[in-house]
Amino acid sequence: MAGLFRTEAIAHQGQKLDGDVTIATHFSFNWILVLIMSIVVIGLIYLFVGEYHRKEVVTGYLRPTAGVSKVYPVSGGIVDQVFVDEGEIIKKGDLLFRIRMDRLLASGVDVNDTILNELNAQKRLLEENLANQKMLAEVNIEKLDAQITSTAGQVRQAKNQQVLLEERIALNQSRLSSTEALVNKGVATKVDLQQVTESLLAVQQQAEDIHSRLLSQQDQLSQLKFQRQQMPISLRETQVKLRSQLAGINQKIFQASSQRSYDVRSLRDGKVSGLLIKEGMMAQVNMPLMSILPENATLEAVLFVPTRAYGFIEPKQQTRIRYQAFPYQRFGLYSGQIESVSKTIVLPNETILPISIKEPIYQVIVNLESQNANAYGAEVPLQAGMLLEADIMVDSRSLFEWLFEPIYSIKGAM
Repeated sequence: MAGLFRTEAIAHQGQKLDGDVTIATHFSFNWILVLIMSIVVIGLIYLFVGEYHRKEVVTGYLRPTAGVSKVYPVSGGIVDQVFVDEGEIIKKGDLLFRIRMDRLLASGVDVNDTILNELNAQKRLLEENLANQKMLAEVNIEKLDAQITSTAGQVRQAKNQQVLLEERIALNQSRLSSTEALVNKGVATKVDLQQVTESLLAVQQQAEDIHSRLLSQQDQLSQLKFQRQQMPISLRETQVKLRSQLAGINQKIFQASSQRSYDVRSLRDGKVSGLLIKEGMMAQVNMPLMSILPENATLEAVLFVPTRAYGFIEPKQQTRIRYQAFPYQRFGLYSGQIESVSKTIVLPNETILPISIKEPIYQVIVNLESQNANAYGAEVPLQAGMLLEADIMVDSRSLFEWLFEPIYSIKGAM
């Protein structure tokens, strides 16, 4: 080993310098170390103090708190007249539209016009018949009154004749008794007695004839009086039948008129909004003609929350709203607070909504912090029906919990 190195080299390695060895470092290295340590400390603090908010982005629209009334046509047709303008204040019962329903034959004749003309002709005939029946009843009553008066006079005359004949009978009976006495005395002959007897029998026969005629005239008078009493009743029965037929014709005329055209009227007070139809346009049953908004109504946001986010939503949670009409990049976000959360799920085909939904949702109502949007320094009132997006903070946890969430999940599963 000694033969491999020179003696001087080995001796030089055995000599040591006096004092401690100090390694010189650059000054910036200390600052870098402090910076790294600061970043680590700040990161740890932020990890424990900072929070992670999980949000759900949902869609929705604005509506008045009192609700919006959509006006639909009863049946399809052509809008003949529009009686309101956008933004107009209307009252319940006001006329909104008149819609015409044309049905033409191959000849070009309108079916509704033909039906109405025929029904109106039938109506005129019934009205004339009704008037004629009244006039006929009045004439018959006058005729019966005259017959009653005449027959009553004949009855009185027959009674008077009957009284006179009774007196003549009494007189002839007295003459007969006197003649019989004279015959017994021989003063009068049997021929005289026979003449007096025949005279008495003749008067008695006249009395019987008058009595029979009186009974007949009294019976006729009773029948005439009965007919006179029945005449108003018969007239009323006839009038009831004719008026019933007339009511049926009027109903058919109303139905035919409604099939020709009909009026659409307001069912509530409010303001016209979303007037989508013009004169000459086609009105369809499943398409609203306009909306009626309550006056001075407060708007609220209706959000459609999917089922996956429903479990973390509750009243009084804050939301951040973005209106499509006011892009948030220029006009910012708007705040709201959840007022209520529905307990019933809404399926895509269960109801008509202004927004198309493709999955089951829950309806969430949000109170708006402001009823206006700030656009270029001006306050622009929000309008019902505006579409929007909203961020709902559904979960909040520290960054530490978020970072170790997989471990918590495994622990919870165990």
